[in-house]
Amino acid sequence: MDFERAKRRRVTNLPLTPMIDIMFMLIIFFMLTTTFMRIESLELNLPSVTSKAVVEKSEVVHLFIQANGDMLLGSRKLDQDGLSESMKRMFDKDANTKVMLLTAEGVTMQQLVGIMDRISLAGGKSLFVRKWDAAPTAATDPAQPVMVK
Repeated sequence: MDFERAKRRRVTNLPLTPMIDIMFMLIIFFMLTTTFMRIESLELNLPSVTSKAVVEKSEVVHLFIQANGDMLLGSRKLDQDGLSESMKRMFDKDANTKVMLLTAEGVTMQQLVGIMDRISLAGGKSLFVRKWDAAPTAATDPAQPVMVK
């Protein structure tokens, strides 16, 4: 008896369904094990229209920001480190001190947010931002700014 052996056929295509299942499992694994970037931001509490304004007696400090990055606290010129130290001293004396940021034309948002961040880290809780129309000269006292509404 002579039996003919059947020739084995070669598999010409791969089954895709198990491969797709494994790919989905890998995607889920990598999504669950990645660490996401933590975004830090400043917390802004905007007043609502219906809220009544509570007037408190507290000092308002004017900080003038010029387009070239110079800062004036009253009539005293400050750098970034001097700003942090001055603000820390002020907030240590009175934690309810309000800071009015008066910005000149051309101040970038990056400069403004950087200064706001330094004030916040020094302990500032109440911050106001206004446009400052005039540069300080001998005729213009920085303590009495000209403001545009």
